[in-house]
Amino acid sequence: MNNKKNKSNQINLPHIPKPHGYLPNILDQYIHSKWPQYLLQCFLAIVSLFLILIIGDSVMRAAIVVGVASSAFTIFVVPDSIAATPRKVIGGHLVAILIAFLIVITIQVLNIDDSRLILNICAAVSVGIGIIIMVVTNTEHPPAAGTSLGLIIHGFDWNSVIFIIASTLLLSLIRIILRHRMINLL
Repeated sequence: MNNKKNKSNQINLPHIPKPHGYLPNILDQYIHSKWPQYLLQCFLAIVSLFLILIIGDSVMRAAIVVGVASSAFTIFVVPDSIAATPRKVIGGHLVAILIAFLIVITIQVLNIDDSRLILNICAAVSVGIGIIIMVVTNTEHPPAAGTSLGLIIHGFDWNSVIFIIASTLLLSLIRIILRHRMINLL
């Protein structure tokens, strides 16, 4: 009787397989059977980022490049993730661009001193507002936070905006074309 009661109070957790294979707690347990996919998708990420960096004159502002590189990671490591869909990737970065633009315009119109402290506050606010807008518009894409951060901290300029839009369009196009060949690596 007591045994039955304990079983009914247990929480049913999803089945999580025990690690196996060579160095199971260090290496992915599926590497031996899926290594061609791992190599293919890593190669695609390298080629995509190389093309994006050529488009962006090799070196763009660090936070912006990190945001785009994080989007590439999401697309090539977890292509079936909802965060890798074109709506989320392109939409998230567009929301981040819009929020950064509005904050920069507000600073200029109100003639607010653009000291480092003010820029840091504005950058933090841009990420917070971006989260709300992305959730409401169903365009959640965590790497896009780097976009608004970079556009405020390093200064809003249209070359950066074009770089971000071109990069997200290129990454999304590559995902659409090659999705049938990619698998989730996580």
